[in-house]
Amino acid sequence: MIVLLAEDESDLAELIIEYLADEQIDCDYARDGQMAMSLLEQNAYEVLILDVMMPRLNGLEVCQAAKRYYPQMPVLFLTAQDSLDDKLTGFAKGADDYLAKPFDFPELAARIRALANRYRPNTAVFQLEDLHVDLEQRIVIRNGHQIQLSSILWELLIRLMRQSPGVVSRSELQNAVWGDREVSDAVLKTQLYRLRQQINLENLPPLIHTIKGAGVALRSNHRSQTHEG
Repeated sequence: MIVLLAEDESDLAELIIEYLADEQIDCDYARDGQMAMSLLEQNAYEVLILDVMMPRLNGLEVCQAAKRYYPQMPVLFLTAQDSLDDKLTGFAKGADDYLAKPFDFPELAARIRALANRYRPNTAVFQLEDLHVDLEQRIVIRNGHQIQLSSILWELLIRLMRQSPGVVSRSELQNAVWGDREVSDAVLKTQLYRLRQQINLENLPPLIHTIKGAGVALRSNHRSQTHEG
């Protein structure tokens, strides 16, 4: 399991990360709200853990944005602001749970696991906006219309899907489809172009994005610089 912790108290964050590591919970760390949003765009997390009072976007703003783009990802607030009004405000912004500081680390780990289990999607079905992928039946549907993919395009889509909304490097995509076989960049570029033609339908928001200098991502159409490549 991997979670994202956004907390501007570095000493507390270090203790949380160390404890969660002992509990076999991997934890990425953001020291402010903007860094949290950047990490959310690059990686997929099972739980988002937020402090409320943070610089460069507070926790409420991050929560609201995260729920807009990743509605299935649960959000847990860690904060000293524990009045009823504070909690109601957090829940109104999309929070799924609330843990007041100071707290016991075992309770934090238990709440993280409970949230992850409660919101863990069916691994046989993937859905992003109007894109529906059934892994068992090998069916791809966009905007209500079934899409026929070749075996290569299917493998590319599955690799992007498993890391969505994170970025997959071109070398990772190449390895996922062709393994150790030597394949030119032109071949991968052509197959990615064909996949975009199939998934990024005309008059619909694009879902496959090229992230300059990083790779390719399957995600909602927000804050992504895209180009055909």
